[in-house]
Amino acid sequence: MKNKKFMTSCLGVSFGALLVGSVWTAQSDAHDVDQHADRILREMGDYLRTADEYTFRADITYDDVVDDQMIQFGAVAHLSLQRGAERLPDRLNVEYKGDEMRRRVVFDGKTITLHNQSRNVYAITEVPPKVDLALDQFFEVFGSSVPIADLVYSDPYRTLIENAETGYVVGQHPVNDVLCHHLAFAQETIDWQIWIEVGPRPVPRKLVITYRDEPGSPQYVSELSEWNFTPRLSEHYFTFRPPEDADEIEFLPPQEREGEQQ
Repeated sequence: MKNKKFMTSCLGVSFGALLVGSVWTAQSDAHDVDQHADRILREMGDYLRTADEYTFRADITYDDVVDDQMIQFGAVAHLSLQRGAERLPDRLNVEYKGDEMRRRVVFDGKTITLHNQSRNVYAITEVPPKVDLALDQFFEVFGSSVPIADLVYSDPYRTLIENAETGYVVGQHPVNDVLCHHLAFAQETIDWQIWIEVGPRPVPRKLVITYRDEPGSPQYVSELSEWNFTPRLSEHYFTFRPPEDADEIEFLPPQEREGEQQ
């Protein structure tokens, strides 16, 4: 799990982070994670890692400070991933509709396009053909990351666990009437919890992140549903075609975006 940093703009206009931003901080492997919690998280990661393709829905709420007051915003995201064979590229499509923005992200195996649908502007950057390297490069250009992106990396377990310092099983609790293993982890500046479905399909059903280093300890919450491992998505789905009258713009380096307001 990556440590988060709020971002308020990108692409040289009022763009904001994709969902809620985070900054990569590679650290050592887990220090004091309960073996039961580690096993459940690993089983979830293996289940996603071995899937050729899948789609899911994320119902998101997140806190941000507006005029010195903590405000909660909401969004709905639909994510679709296809993993290519050994020499074929991966592909990813994200549709995001939220209180603060509407956007689409398309990774076609060669480039990532970020389209701000609210302003009808888009930016394109070339990336490697595999989703891990593509997202790492994109987030470096973008200046922030996205919590639920951890679930589309080639090894979700490793991506989630690598910065964890402690972790344990809270119990078994339902999420939208689906019984789940409820796990809690802590690392240097954040606490995070994940609910993983009990049974033969160990998909994540909920993710909560608390950012202890931010004033007021804001939270990011994502409920995950509508998992589909046989979506049969066509190549057209991962192709970006600019809408009429859309303007192409360039990504600005993160340091050039500091001080801009959403």
